[in-house]
Amino acid sequence: MFYAYRRKITLLLILLSALFFLTGGSSTSSKIVQPKQVYTYETMVKDIKKLAAKYPELVRYRSIGKSEYGRDLWLIEIGNGPVNILLNGSHHAREWITTTTLMEMSESIAIKADAGSNWKKLSTTDLLQHVTYSIVPMVNPDGVTLQQSGPKAFLQKDQAALIRMNKGSLNFKRWKANAKGIDLNRQYPAGWGTIRNAASEPSYMNYKGQKPLEAKEARAMAELTRKLKPELAVSYHSSGEIVFWNYKTPSANLQRDRMIVNEYAAMTGYRVVNPESNPSGGGFTDWFIIEFGKPALTPELGRPSGETNVALSQWDRIWEQHQNTPWLLGSRIAELWINNVQTVAVASKVELVAASYTYSKPSLNLDTRVRLAAGIYEAIREKGSWIEIRTEQGNRWLAKGLTHKVSKEVDKEEEKEIEKEPDEQVTEPGTEPVTNSVTNPGTESVTEPVSE
Repeated sequence: MFYAYRRKITLLLILLSALFFLTGGSSTSSKIVQPKQVYTYETMVKDIKKLAAKYPELVRYRSIGKSEYGRDLWLIEIGNGPVNILLNGSHHAREWITTTTLMEMSESIAIKADAGSNWKKLSTTDLLQHVTYSIVPMVNPDGVTLQQSGPKAFLQKDQAALIRMNKGSLNFKRWKANAKGIDLNRQYPAGWGTIRNAASEPSYMNYKGQKPLEAKEARAMAELTRKLKPELAVSYHSSGEIVFWNYKTPSANLQRDRMIVNEYAAMTGYRVVNPESNPSGGGFTDWFIIEFGKPALTPELGRPSGETNVALSQWDRIWEQHQNTPWLLGSRIAELWINNVQTVAVASKVELVAASYTYSKPSLNLDTRVRLAAGIYEAIREKGSWIEIRTEQGNRWLAKGLTHKVSKEVDKEEEKEIEKEPDEQVTEPGTEPVTNSVTNPGTESVTEPVSE
């Protein structure tokens, strides 16, 4: 009995070793982002690269610039649609729980879309044919590193200046600014000249700099935003479980923006902050609302935490509140965008390269979704990221990104081949070659030999 038991244990160890080898030492279904830790810049960079490697069809990343101390400012892009939603976190160093949230959110979006999961009556996979999430998880990597690790993380020649900007304290847990002492969320050109309670010199908080967009990090964010022209921006901060949404918002946009913030507040339980008659300004969302005329939110994650980072013990609550917000905001913004796009008549053929889902109208409602086989179809109308085609089931709408336009040259060549194609005949060995005559109305008879 002892030897039989030992053989079973040996066999089990062999199987486990083989599994370990085949999976590279970990389960292929294991999560990448581990949120319940002090989430550092280095951890974030590793996780971004792992996400892109695991979901190459969905996740892309690139640097949008450098911080004041030379760290790359990373952008994650998820999705392939023209409707851009810009999410960013950690403008303020001690608010790095926002980076954790955005990284967890990035992985969650990829997992659900890759699995073809649905949220309510929304296909997450189909949504990413119309929407792209552009995510900058850590706008202020120097400041985050300083807040988490202290001045020892920097060169010795810089440490005295950092301590001086921290008012002589060696405890950097309250640090908000970048590592040059500029508050990045007071750097944007929206009421910058009248910012209240501004520090007079570089400091751990509230110093707005000598001019707007002076700091490399803020300048990189402004340049990115102007290139992307997002339909919505969300700049995550902490703490307080409140959400800002209005900075001198024009009356024409109030109904739209109030609807979005109320839906967000209903999902998260956050309190909507009423606008002030004379707001201070200088923040990223302040500038975004003024420059682009689009909706923007500034959620303050976590319960009030004072002058330090949000405790990791709050993570489960934060994630429960926010795990579905990408789908809520993505579907709402895509709907608003498509409603403002004109429908254009087209006359062309398109190829559906793989079986895909189609809808009765340009709206992502699962109740109207029908799967359509691959093939060549006649396109009749376009509307933004949607195209309408004729099918045996009637006219159907689908994402333009799922189709390839068939060129007119290809159409003509196919017609010629059809006209010239001879009737199929079989020639027995030893018989004379047979010819086919094809006569088109108004043309000469064409004789073609059929070879054996």
